[in-house]
Amino acid sequence: MNKHQLPSDAPYSESQYAWLSGFFAGLHSQLVSNTSNQTQSAHPVHILYGSQTGTAESVARDVAKSAKAYGLNPIIKSMDEIEASALAKIDTLLIVTSTYGDGEMPDNAQVLWTEVSHNAMPKLAQLQFAILALGDTSYDLFCQAGIDWDNRLEQLGAKRLHARVDCDVEYEELAQEWIKTIIPALAGSNVADIASEDNHDAPQYNRKNPFPAKLVANRLLTAETSSKETRHYEISIAGSGLSYEAGDALCVVATNCPTLVADIAKVMNVHGNEFEQALRTQYEIKLPSKELLNEIAKRSGNQELATALKDKEALNAYLWGRDTLDLLLQNPTATFTADEFISLLKPLQHRAYSISSSGKANPETVHLTVASVRYEAFDRQHKGVCSTFLADLTDESTEIRCFFTPNKVFRVPDNNDLPMIMVGPGTGIAPFRAFLQERQVRGAKGKNWLFFGDRNAATDFIYRDELDVMGKSGLLTRLDLAFSRDQEEKVYVQDKMREHGAELFAWIEAGGYFFVCGDAYHMAKDVDKALHDVIAVHGNKTEQQAIDYVNMLKKDKRYVRDVY
Repeated sequence: MNKHQLPSDAPYSESQYAWLSGFFAGLHSQLVSNTSNQTQSAHPVHILYGSQTGTAESVARDVAKSAKAYGLNPIIKSMDEIEASALAKIDTLLIVTSTYGDGEMPDNAQVLWTEVSHNAMPKLAQLQFAILALGDTSYDLFCQAGIDWDNRLEQLGAKRLHARVDCDVEYEELAQEWIKTIIPALAGSNVADIASEDNHDAPQYNRKNPFPAKLVANRLLTAETSSKETRHYEISIAGSGLSYEAGDALCVVATNCPTLVADIAKVMNVHGNEFEQALRTQYEIKLPSKELLNEIAKRSGNQELATALKDKEALNAYLWGRDTLDLLLQNPTATFTADEFISLLKPLQHRAYSISSSGKANPETVHLTVASVRYEAFDRQHKGVCSTFLADLTDESTEIRCFFTPNKVFRVPDNNDLPMIMVGPGTGIAPFRAFLQERQVRGAKGKNWLFFGDRNAATDFIYRDELDVMGKSGLLTRLDLAFSRDQEEKVYVQDKMREHGAELFAWIEAGGYFFVCGDAYHMAKDVDKALHDVIAVHGNKTEQQAIDYVNMLKKDKRYVRDVY
C-alpha cells in the first residue's frame, strides 16, 4: 500500500473513497515537493576530508551534522571522490585534513593535491574556504598538509572564511570551536550550536572515556631464539556494547614503566607519590618534547644538542636511541623543579594497533599482534611504552583502557567474489589475519593472496599454523614468503611481487584489491615502487600510464594502505 492510499476496508462509499484518496495523494505530493525545494534551496557547503586512519573523516562528519542542523546542505566527500576541476563550481569549501608521514598528504588526498598543485590549475576566485588541520606537534612538519592546502587555495585566489586552525593530538576542543564558529556564520545565525546535543549514536566508550577491558590471552609468537619478540594478545570487550570491523584499530591507553618513572625521579632528586603518579599515568616521559630539548640545551650549555635542534636530520641522528632519562643523565647541569619539568612534557597519548581479528568471528574479544620494543643503548635497557606495558605490566586482573578507531576505507571488499592481494610483512600481517577471518565468516569465494615475510623463517614465521590451515582449506589461495636473512642476498616482499608480477597484474585486472600494512618509511615506499613497476612491465604501460593506473586504483579504493 502506498503511503497516500487509504485502507481498502475503510468505511466510506466508493465516491468518498475516491475523493479522499485523491486528496491525500495530492497532499503527499505537495509535502514531497516542499521538502525537495527546501533541500535544494539550502546553501550547499562542500566538506572534503583527507584522512589516513579515519580521524579526519570522523571530524568531517561532525561538521556535516552541524551544518545540516543549521539548515545548510552539507555535501561531504573524501578527497579521492572529487576532481580538481569540480572546485571551480564550488563557492563554499570546508577542509578537514590530517598529515601523514613526513609532512605528506594522506593517501586519499594525494591525487587531488597533485592536480590542484599543477601550474595549469585555474583560479578559484569564487571560492570561500576554511581549513581544520589535524596533526601532532611531536613531528617537525606539524599539520603540514593543512598548511599546504591553506597556502595553495590562497594562491589560487580563494578567500578564507576563517583562519586555519591547527590541532594537536588533543583535537576535540579546538575542532568543536572551529565548527561552532564557522557553521552558524555560514547559516547567518548567532544561535548557540543547535547541533551540540548528545549524540545518541556515539559509542559510550571513546578517547575521552576508554573502556576498562581485560586481558584474556598473551602468547609469544616468535621463537625464544628470535632476534624479535612478537606477541599475540586477546582482550575482552564483553559487556562494553562496543563492536568493530576488520580493518579498524584498537587504541590502548598505557601507563609508563614504573622503573623508568623511579629512575627519572631519582636523577632529578624529586620524590613524592604525586609527582611519580603524574609521570606514570599522565605524561609522555620516553620521547622528549621540543620544549624540553630546548630547555636542556639552554640549561646545560650542550652545544651539540643546541646545533642539532636547528636541523631536523641532525636532531633525528642525535636522538636516535636516546630517551628523556638519557638526556637528563647526560646533561646533569640541566636541573628542573618538579613543576618546571612537568610543564615541559606532553600528555601521554594512546597507541593505536591494527586489529588482527574479525569482529564477526570474535564479537567479544579483540586480537592484537604487537612487537615488543626492547633495545640497549647508552649503557641501559630501553623499552617501548605500550608494547611492554602489554607484555610486562598486564595480566588477567589489569584494566586495559582502550577504544576503537574505525577505518572505513581499509575494509574487506563488499563484493565477496573479487580477489584480495595483501602485503603485510612482520606485524603488518595483523589486519590481514582479520581480513581472512572475515572472508571465512562471509563464505566469500574471492581469491586471497598474502605476501608475508620477516627476518628468519625458523624463528619469525608468526601465525604459521593458522596460515597452513587457511591454505589447506582453500581460504588462502596463495602465500608468498620473503624471509630476508635466510639467504646471502636479502629478499623482501617487494621482490616477491616483481617475481610474480604477471599473475599479480592479472589479479588486479580482474578487479582485485591491493592492501598494504606495515612500515611507512621503507617497506610501503618500496612496495609502492614495485607495484608501479609491475603495472608498467606486465600492463605494457609507460611510466606515466602506470602512475595514472595506480591513481585510478586509489580513487576506486582498490589500493589502500594502513602504514605507520
